[in-house]
Amino acid sequence: MVDITIYVEGSPTNDQSASTVDGSAVFRENFHKLFSQKLSVSKFNIAIQPFGSITHTRNMLDRIKSHKLNAVLLIDLDAPKEKRGERLHHYTPSDAAKIFFMIQEMEAWILSQPDKIEQFGKNEGLTRKKTDQDVSDNPLLKGKHPERISKPGEKLNTLLRQYFDVVKRRGGKERKIGKRYSKAKDGPRLIGLLELEMLMACFDEAATLINHIRRTG
Repeated sequence: MVDITIYVEGSPTNDQSASTVDGSAVFRENFHKLFSQKLSVSKFNIAIQPFGSITHTRNMLDRIKSHKLNAVLLIDLDAPKEKRGERLHHYTPSDAAKIFFMIQEMEAWILSQPDKIEQFGKNEGLTRKKTDQDVSDNPLLKGKHPERISKPGEKLNTLLRQYFDVVKRRGGKERKIGKRYSKAKDGPRLIGLLELEMLMACFDEAATLINHIRRTG
């Protein structure tokens, strides 16, 4: 059994409020669900740990080195794929081989599987709008490789607002408002719906991450 920790850029962990603790548990659970599709639980003991913002990356690299941890970092690139080398250079002389990127952001992974956005809407009990159009046919997605979509978080928010309503009931009255995307709340739930094999086929970096972890076993 190989112990491996995947530190994922996520919500800050120094807030110990009940909502934050619950959110961190959902975050860990859904990323674990995703990676377990290819990393057998009989061979790998996967620990998922959100570590706050990307500004903490260098500190996390130092922690991995000083504690001799079998661990990697998974962070948003926040830039086109061509900027990967430049971003890695920013962390030298730390062990940049421990860094893997979600290109351009975590939400690009979600946009790569629009059917999972549809499934998320059903799971959350949202009201579907534009019933004559699939999410995958939206101009924001159609014909575009997910890695080439700039600011995918904003695009995901736009899609959710265009295709789904949240129904609010108060005083016997019903009101519908466009669903807004929450990275902290909705992001992990969407991640947990994704198919890792498809991610690895779409994103080289996802495949490289899984293969790197497999080699540790």
